[in-house]
Amino acid sequence: MESIHLVTELLHFVIPYLKNQVQLIKGAPEQVRSLHSELQFIEKSLKQYESYDRIFMEDNTVQEWLIQIRSLVPETKGIFNTYKTAKHVQNQRTWPNRWLNAVPHVLELRDIGKRVKKMKKKIEEINSCKNQYFLESQVAKPKRNSEWLERQRREVEEENVEGFEVAIQQVTSMLLTKALTREVVSIVGTTGSGKTTLAKKIHRTMSKQFEHPAWAFVPSIYSMRGLLLDILKDLMPIGEETLKLDDVRLAQKLRNFLQGKKYLVVIDGVEETQLWETLRKEKVFPNENHGSRLLLTTRSTRVASLASSSRDHVHKLDLLDETSRWTLLKKLVFKDGRCYPELEHLGKQIATKCDGLPLAIVSLASLLDRDKRYGQWVDIISNVSWYLNQQDSPPCFGILDLTYHTTIPEHLRKCLLYLGAYPSGSEILARQVINLWVAEELVKDEGGSKAEEIAWRYLEDLFSLSLIEVVRKRSDGGIRKFRIHEIWRMFCVLKSERTGFLQVHTKFVSHSSNNTPWRLSIHHELRCILSNNQDYLPDICTLLCFHDRDSHDSKGSKLDFDRSPFLTVLDVGSTRVSKVDENIKRSCLLKYLKLNHPSLNRLPRTLFSLPNLQTLDIKNTCVMFPYLPSGIWGMQNLRHLLLPPYTMLPKRSDQSRKCLWHLQTLSTITPDGNTAALIFHSRFPSLIKLSLNSQEMENTKRCLERLYKLGCLQKLKIINRAVFPVPRTFPTSLVKVSLVKTDLAADDVMRMLEYLDHLQVLKLLKRSIRGPELEMKPNSFPQLRFLFMEEILVKTWRMGDGAMGSLEELTITRCHELESLPKQLRHLHNIRHVKVNSPSHCLRRELEQLNVQQCEVQIHF
Repeated sequence: MESIHLVTELLHFVIPYLKNQVQLIKGAPEQVRSLHSELQFIEKSLKQYESYDRIFMEDNTVQEWLIQIRSLVPETKGIFNTYKTAKHVQNQRTWPNRWLNAVPHVLELRDIGKRVKKMKKKIEEINSCKNQYFLESQVAKPKRNSEWLERQRREVEEENVEGFEVAIQQVTSMLLTKALTREVVSIVGTTGSGKTTLAKKIHRTMSKQFEHPAWAFVPSIYSMRGLLLDILKDLMPIGEETLKLDDVRLAQKLRNFLQGKKYLVVIDGVEETQLWETLRKEKVFPNENHGSRLLLTTRSTRVASLASSSRDHVHKLDLLDETSRWTLLKKLVFKDGRCYPELEHLGKQIATKCDGLPLAIVSLASLLDRDKRYGQWVDIISNVSWYLNQQDSPPCFGILDLTYHTTIPEHLRKCLLYLGAYPSGSEILARQVINLWVAEELVKDEGGSKAEEIAWRYLEDLFSLSLIEVVRKRSDGGIRKFRIHEIWRMFCVLKSERTGFLQVHTKFVSHSSNNTPWRLSIHHELRCILSNNQDYLPDICTLLCFHDRDSHDSKGSKLDFDRSPFLTVLDVGSTRVSKVDENIKRSCLLKYLKLNHPSLNRLPRTLFSLPNLQTLDIKNTCVMFPYLPSGIWGMQNLRHLLLPPYTMLPKRSDQSRKCLWHLQTLSTITPDGNTAALIFHSRFPSLIKLSLNSQEMENTKRCLERLYKLGCLQKLKIINRAVFPVPRTFPTSLVKVSLVKTDLAADDVMRMLEYLDHLQVLKLLKRSIRGPELEMKPNSFPQLRFLFMEEILVKTWRMGDGAMGSLEELTITRCHELESLPKQLRHLHNIRHVKVNSPSHCLRRELEQLNVQQCEVQIHF
């Protein structure tokens, strides 16, 4: 009886336990989906509270609550990624291996179920405290805080900023033209560049030249009624009757007052095109022949181009030069403008680090003014970024935070924060950022538009808002390289770390945070991170490495993917990598991989079986693949494939009919008969950019004969000797064609390209064409906007009437056999720039006598 009783008791304990384990295992998928929904709710909640960040920092209890809720995001994503990885690994196994690994897999699902239950409990506990900590009284603070920051911004910008003498003259001359019609002049610049200061100075000096001057400021949260009342108050006394009028009648009253008068109205801070559209639609400012003027300040180039009738009426406010930076800093720190001799060289270094922005200089000036000891200034030089980002510093950070939440659209905010990952002063490659944004799902496919197309628009929007500056443009006028303004970069670093979005590690500082980093940017040797047993490595989803030029990483780093199984993005840039481990096959979540050091000469074949990989960039490595592994046909999410030279696509398998549906970029491959067959059988239906490294002319010709099958192709580049097929086989979708060292007959090139309706950019580079004559038939190249010719072997260039009617820019470099330019070039209406470098003697004599009115001609002998 005792033994029966013992068994009964044991079963009474074991059966519920086993039921619980079975429920954990069976319910794991559903629990993970439920947790994913919770994660989306948490992220939405954080967006709601993010705008109150500055106020919350004043309250330790609320700050702790925010830290806790933010810490749930990476932990929850970790559980979700663990489940996806376990599922992928099990699905990849053969049926016998699935049975052999059934027990470990089941135990892993059980552990995931336990983690989900614990996480849900944490969420419940934090949510139960939400109402207790987030009080209504705190919700009312943002408005008061916003008003205070607006006032601080204006005070900063109205300081005695130096270096505006030339700008004042230029804007004044725009306003004082002889035109009697009402003109709109715009001042464009980034936050803290001194737009308000410049406008104030011009308003004061020019007020006497207009019968009715007025000034109005547009706050971040504005109303049309408030703006109209502000302008009216500056023009006339306002009574009770006027205050009762609605927007439409206020606009009518202002319009009636200004009619028949010569007025100057300055509107400071017009950041939305909608505001200007409303003012124009309501015809608030009469356009009569009295010489009236409007002066706008804005961060948005779109507002400026919309408001001002021509580019001649837009003034882009440059950053302060070295002399003006130092002069301003001296004036603010030393009231008499005389710096102590022992501090002068330090002060100049500090002024330089402020990147020419008055806002940054004014912010640091009060800090320098407090303590004028040599040692203190040395410390500040080493930590300029840190000092500018302190909460108790002058209003620098708060002003940028206000701009971030009120002026920058929500869909652009995380894209901007991501730029904080790049080192100070970096020239950022636009294409790389676009692909990273897409891999991070900061931008997604939407409707009929690809994510990349949307991302390019986002980048243009950041430029339009004066948050980035273009360093170099593409041949078609788009952004190739850009820089983020230093003060905005520092803001992005701090904001990202506060919100758990991203962490930055430099050689000098590893920014600490209460959040586990799941995006990490390293600005020094990668092996310093990998060689240490960092607790956070298992949770890392994004790892970006920017190799320090001063470091000497001779050994290189081994990439072991077991330590960071949830990597989604890995960009080691030019960091020396000695080996990529075979276990990369476990990184099934990887979407972006960039390996770019020439010391890398081998890659595991398992790399080409990653199911989620979107971008693979190994173009600058020395990896030799006669043929890519056939596993690439299983990479159904691949969008951009950038390969080293002499790489060929895998042989076509009759059994495999798979297409790379999403592939947009294929660069650079060596074509063979197999390549031609793949193109003919539409294996790349979405291909936009194709680069061919020709080795055997006949193979390249066969490939070119089938290009018509690529209906989405926009950019084509051919390198090395080639032969064009006789029939016209290039797709009419082509927008850009580049030929490099192709040694093609000029007649063949013209015959193939001249009637491509959408061709906008043509680059003929390094002996790409030859022949005694280059002839463009009448009305050929109808949409061509940019033509580049370098070292072409052509003596005579002829153009028929109507050829290249849309041409905007012509560049000719080291074309020593070219004797003259076609006369028709002088009659092109759209041409703006002609650049000729190292011309022949005959062409030089012709250019010296050239007189072209409508375009800029640059000649370098």
